[in-house]
Amino acid sequence: MIPALFVLILVLPIAGGAAVTEKVLSNGVKILIKETEGKGIVSGVIFIKGGRHGEEIPGVTHLLFTLLLKGTKNYPTSYDVSFPFEKYGGYIYTSSGDDFSEIGFSTKMEGFPEALEVIRDLITNPLLREKDIERERKNTVIAIRSRKERGMELAFDHLRKLTYRGTPYEIHAMGTEESVMKILRGDLMKRFRNIMRGGNVVVSIAGDVDAMEVLGSLERTFGELPSGGRKGRSVGRRIKKTEVKKVKREGTQATILCAFNAPPRKSKDYFAFKVLTSSLGDGMTSKLFRELREEKGYAYATYAFYPTRLISPRLFAYVGTSPEKKEDALRDLLKVVKSAKITSEDLKLAKNKIVGDFLLDHQTRIRQAWYLGFYEVMGFGWKMDEKYTARIRAVKLSDLKRAVKKYINHHHCIVVEP
Repeated sequence: MIPALFVLILVLPIAGGAAVTEKVLSNGVKILIKETEGKGIVSGVIFIKGGRHGEEIPGVTHLLFTLLLKGTKNYPTSYDVSFPFEKYGGYIYTSSGDDFSEIGFSTKMEGFPEALEVIRDLITNPLLREKDIERERKNTVIAIRSRKERGMELAFDHLRKLTYRGTPYEIHAMGTEESVMKILRGDLMKRFRNIMRGGNVVVSIAGDVDAMEVLGSLERTFGELPSGGRKGRSVGRRIKKTEVKKVKREGTQATILCAFNAPPRKSKDYFAFKVLTSSLGDGMTSKLFRELREEKGYAYATYAFYPTRLISPRLFAYVGTSPEKKEDALRDLLKVVKSAKITSEDLKLAKNKIVGDFLLDHQTRIRQAWYLGFYEVMGFGWKMDEKYTARIRAVKLSDLKRAVKKYINHHHCIVVEP
């Protein structure tokens, strides 16, 4: 039986004239449908709140979502799961990160009904066979070990332990070698039941559809999920004391990765820090590139990033250099970030890059669906997809200076060296 609606259907226009239909089922599932016009393509991303939050065993969620594509009751092999999408030139994927997990797909409109049947089986009838679990556990361990061979990833894993200590982000979403090998089928089923609940799920669809015509199918697909959602709140952590740690590894390059306090996602300074990050480390016109690579000749590569997270927000700055230059490169990286001598021209360029990248990344329906769902699951509300560029354009130079003074104080750094 299809559950009754929890709220009224909302149909609202967004930028470009497209309409988004919003509907919440009685079990808590939120459905977003963005109508587009084109070649009969439809894409969707199902967001499941969780990721590393609430895990009893590190890596259990990542392993679970890897295994979902290996077979279900009615689609018992990975071939059976993928074929309904690939026969139309489409695809299906799963992923799991720090704050949420995803099931995403693209297909032609004529393949949409069968696509929903596959997804319905993924979220209700996963097989999780022992032979698949054993194989994917081993594959995950290999992937974890391979991170140690790459300087940036090794540095990030060590920086996680330092800057995210005591939070869900302390360990990579894949878990550790030891934790992954402990995961049993019962652990996977328990995690599946805990997070695959209506209140945890946001379904975002973008495509050449009539929302009212496909709502019934979406209700049948997701309406049988049990109600409820993730309970409890994860505790965040600020950087209160500067720490620099060195890690030894074989190689000929030094990797430096630093973390700085940053604004929470709902802070008025969030958008100022997005602009600051772009100005510091996005492309060859950025401050880090010009000063560390072009002027000082330290860097093989350098950039900055400010990922949106539910807790413990951080701005990260990276530089890869030769071992003999590592101390100078670290000193000057910190100087560039902390001084943040951003000019009006830098501000304009950074905002143009962000807006341009944002619009270019919306060219495909899968990314349009992703952004709507991402903003919803991260607590902004899906309408932020329309507002984002205006919020970026509204950032002033004084906003950047105030935010830098407020947040850029202490830092955590990892130096990976031979």
